[in-house]
Amino acid sequence: MLNKGKSFNDIDDPLIIADLYSETIGGGTNAVTGLGNGKLTVGISPWAELVYFRWPTPSFYDHLRYVTISRGLLFSFLPKDVRYGIDAPCLDWQKYGRPYEKYQGLGAKAGIYLKSKDLFWMDDPVWNSSRRYDPEWSQILLTELKSNENNRSHPISIKVRQWIMPDTDLLIQDFEISPHETEAFFYHATLAPWQEIESGFSSKDSKKAGFASLYCPDEEIIFWFSPVRRDPQRLLNRISEKITPALLDKIYPEGGVFIALGSVQKIDQIQIGADRAGRKVNKKAPLNAKEDAMDGILEGNDYYIGFTDAGIRIDIEKSNYYANVLTSIAGSAKEAASIIAQARESGVENLEQRAKAFWKPIANNIFIPENSSKIEKDVACRSILNLLMGRDKKSGAFVASPSRQPRYCYDWPRDGAFYDMALDLAGLSDLVDAHLEFYRRTQRKSIISFSPTWIVSFRFPFYFSKGHWFSNMNTDGSPGFFKVIPIEIDETSLLVWDIWRHAQYVAESKKDLYKQTYQDALMLATDAILRFVDLKRGWTKKVMEDDNHIPKATLHGASAVLTALASAVDLGKQWGINSDKVSRWQEAAIVLREGMLKQIKDPKTLDAAGWRGIQWSLFPAPLFEDYSHSSSKEIIKKLAKDMEEKVSKQRGGFAYLGEQFFIFTLSTQKMPEYQDLKERVLKVLTVEAPVEGVDCYGEVVLWKKIKGQSKFITQNRTSMPHLWSGITVYLSIIAMYHPELIDPLRPSIPKI
Repeated sequence: MLNKGKSFNDIDDPLIIADLYSETIGGGTNAVTGLGNGKLTVGISPWAELVYFRWPTPSFYDHLRYVTISRGLLFSFLPKDVRYGIDAPCLDWQKYGRPYEKYQGLGAKAGIYLKSKDLFWMDDPVWNSSRRYDPEWSQILLTELKSNENNRSHPISIKVRQWIMPDTDLLIQDFEISPHETEAFFYHATLAPWQEIESGFSSKDSKKAGFASLYCPDEEIIFWFSPVRRDPQRLLNRISEKITPALLDKIYPEGGVFIALGSVQKIDQIQIGADRAGRKVNKKAPLNAKEDAMDGILEGNDYYIGFTDAGIRIDIEKSNYYANVLTSIAGSAKEAASIIAQARESGVENLEQRAKAFWKPIANNIFIPENSSKIEKDVACRSILNLLMGRDKKSGAFVASPSRQPRYCYDWPRDGAFYDMALDLAGLSDLVDAHLEFYRRTQRKSIISFSPTWIVSFRFPFYFSKGHWFSNMNTDGSPGFFKVIPIEIDETSLLVWDIWRHAQYVAESKKDLYKQTYQDALMLATDAILRFVDLKRGWTKKVMEDDNHIPKATLHGASAVLTALASAVDLGKQWGINSDKVSRWQEAAIVLREGMLKQIKDPKTLDAAGWRGIQWSLFPAPLFEDYSHSSSKEIIKKLAKDMEEKVSKQRGGFAYLGEQFFIFTLSTQKMPEYQDLKERVLKVLTVEAPVEGVDCYGEVVLWKKIKGQSKFITQNRTSMPHLWSGITVYLSIIAMYHPELIDPLRPSIPKI
């Protein structure tokens, strides 16, 4: 049930509320981090459960049935907290704000069966959890679960090591259990492979996901699969034969999605049953694996066609209280089984060494200020490593978060411009090359498009789309759930800036090629932006600025447009673009800047600055000659007050603090009066805000008090891990110690 009476009425920050709407509409993420290799990507809960399982990109498809409660778009104006608070059945659930689950038993997780005949699963409220990466620079997650206040009669400890191989689509999970009163180890999963992209923002529990599951005895592998040709009769015609991966591929030669689960240890028992959670299932259908494990024994049913909950049992005493679960995914059964077979042959220790050998040189080569603290170094490194986890190997796109609830598994150009800046600073410019190429390919070429949102604003529904981008995109370039929004002017503008900014990192020998590659994209985007400059008022015309359905004209949009025009003028002159065209851009930039300098003197302009208008007017917008200007001082003062209220806990939490802070730090280099505030904000961002042990962030961080604690703790909310939040903290650390590296990334002030 929803937390009755618990809403966000005690929080009046409109930005926090706007982001928390996402949880009301789409559900809360039961994750503290994610693991991935650019194809296979999984979400890990505080209790080491799997809560999403994406392949072949971080954007789609999610092949795990796991659903938390959401209220849908109709309730977007009546937000309710969809997470446990004081009603949580244990302190750990309250601490992390475990989301309410629509149905119990979904996901993928381990369970231990004791000699006392008690069975405990990872989603039972009987654990205190902690976690860290081991080694700290790796993508190998170590979670430790210990019995909590609800489980004092059974003092148990489970250590779980989880990682995804960088070079193959294999998830490895190792479980070490103590003390030795455990009789059996169970692992069950409601995997539901499919090949359709979900539409909309609100998470759907699709009845199209999943097809069948079966056991291959010789290979000791359970398959969950969804073939391209979803014909169950084909399988039924051959089910009396001994099923092998090769036979399964003969039955479904067109391929599909095949998920294989096995172990290095001998699997003693299996059960493949019907997933009855919210599903209408024949009463005679076999019992699902989680329920079947209650008596310590699995019945051994070896196939089921339909929604499936399947699992394994390992005699833990025979394996010295250690269990291993290997999960692979591929386009054919034979390929998925081969990944498992190769893993068994290599051995888990060798696989772990291979993973470490892959990540260590990457982590070692990330630029991090030497004079930063140990904690700051760790957070900076993790922010970049997490971003790499959200990168699609094939296209070069980056998702905002691989989370399913809310569904942020898209590339937002607005975020992408800041990702690229961080990657260039980190020394990973080759990834920016690929990301910009993704944007070049996805720039819209159709001259006119249709959007019903214009009608709401009493505008003609057809608009000029050429030169813009969809506001968010899947990693294959197809539009995401905000296709209905015609234009977001800040996203088009920031990509013009991105092209200009990255040019500074392009080797001299490649500058001509860079010009040839991006000149057309630059001109198309800048001309598209130019339509929204009001030369008479020295401001922008009303247009969608940032996730809004009603056109606005605020400092947010104006700052982004000014940044783009100044960037385009500079590159236009360098690249020899038609002088008349560049002159039009220059005239618009000068007029817009002059108009902005006049309008910001009005307090109403700053009070209605849009989501990011305050900070963006300082950076990247070339609005002020320097930050001693009276208006810039007023903006800095306003920004300082906002940050002070957040870190001193005068508000219920904060959002976008990292973005505010790195820009504030750049702007106040010569203002020692703000040094104390900067040090306190950086401490909050690097010590208090990240999820303990993994240095990940949500889009929103709330200040919370829980039972038995006198101090506030932080609770990360809305999509985990939120990669943009982490990247802005990385930029904050660079700005604090090496602002001179970011200063040149603001374009020059446009002048005649």
